[in-house]
Amino acid sequence: MIDNELQNLKWEEFIVDEVFQEVGSSPYSLDYNHIDKKHKDLPEVAYVTRSSLNNGISNFIADMTEDDKPPIEGNCITIGLDTATVKYQTTRFYTGQNIHIVRDPNLNRYTALFIVPLIEQALEKFGWGGYSATLGRFRKTRFLMPAKNGDPDWSFMENYAKELEERVRPKKTFEFHQTTDHRELHEIKWGQFTIDELFTISSGVRLTKKNMKAGKKPFIGATDSNNGITNFVSNINRSLDSNVLGVNYNGSVVENFYHPYEALFSDDVKRLHLRNHSDNKHVLLFFKTLILKQKPKFEYGYKFNGTRMSRQNISVPINDEGNPDYLFMEQYMKRVENKLMKQTETVENVEETAM
Repeated sequence: MIDNELQNLKWEEFIVDEVFQEVGSSPYSLDYNHIDKKHKDLPEVAYVTRSSLNNGISNFIADMTEDDKPPIEGNCITIGLDTATVKYQTTRFYTGQNIHIVRDPNLNRYTALFIVPLIEQALEKFGWGGYSATLGRFRKTRFLMPAKNGDPDWSFMENYAKELEERVRPKKTFEFHQTTDHRELHEIKWGQFTIDELFTISSGVRLTKKNMKAGKKPFIGATDSNNGITNFVSNINRSLDSNVLGVNYNGSVVENFYHPYEALFSDDVKRLHLRNHSDNKHVLLFFKTLILKQKPKFEYGYKFNGTRMSRQNISVPINDEGNPDYLFMEQYMKRVENKLMKQTETVENVEETAM
């Protein structure tokens, strides 16, 4: 229904400083490397940077209110002007360097998500040359918004985003896992294994952009974002796989993602299946982190090729017989998933209360 309105929607130019009640710099410019260790060891509050990943959140740190540094309240848009990163923050946070904040009484999760791409588009005009992004220039920037009677049409933006969310919202509710092993990582034994001892390693297949046919099947490339998906195709080749770990050995080396769905894999990505245990989501996600810990080793000219991948040692939880403890790994990741889902429910309740 909203789609029909979108076709007849009136758009007008507005100036950033005239639309939003507050446009200013963050009160914090924290360098994570210089944050006291005691604050790093207590992950309570999001630490937002100019990163384009994870909604700009690069870490979590302690609430430093007792040090006269209370967190910034949520329900606002954070902007890294020089990186053109625009994100909506729902809850309290701290910031790194060069983060700016936009607030307005009309902002909520829905209106903000509608506006974020509009601001991103407006920032495209700024560059690294003579016309670089500054807070003063951003305040005077013009950008298009849905309008009604000469004012931003906040009601339409909110309703449109709500309808869009309802379309993509998973219909299946999450069922919390029942777990029996509650040991933490420091309470278990660890052993060394090569990746080849743990996994079968299969190659992807080269598929150039020229030969890609548009479709709905994910194509996995050597990227560090979007769960490795770089395109959607209708091609078919021998790399077709699912319930698998895809590990980059070119591009963003060592980055890896779990793929429960059927996908095609680039020749820059290896496909890993467990040798001595059935593949499942939770065990493979545990191994994802273990493999990713090897990334610093290959960042300075030491190439991560197929041979080195197979011979790479990783530390793995082991049982009393000295074999990989797959049951612990599965139980541990189920507990992590339970915890994340509880946090998600808490955030959603906070947002609903705020609105």
